[in-house]
Amino acid sequence: MAGGAVRAFVQAAAIELPRSIRINNVSPNVLEESMDSYGPFFRGFEPVPAARAAKAFRKSVEGAQTGQTYTVY
Repeated sequence: MAGGAVRAFVQAAAIELPRSIRINNVSPNVLEESMDSYGPFFRGFEPVPAARAAKAFRKSVEGAQTGQTYTVY
């Protein structure tokens, strides 16, 4: 539910923000690099490399879109 709330907030806030300000959400699955610590909490999830999550973050910062959620699975 928290992820859905963040997605909804990003969409709603993007409409209200001035044109020069953008807001996006990057939503990765569990990271490969953190599976030793968090793996037991994400059983059955396919981990993704942090480099893929970083690319999505870069796209959200350097791209022109706003109000988007970039999912990394």
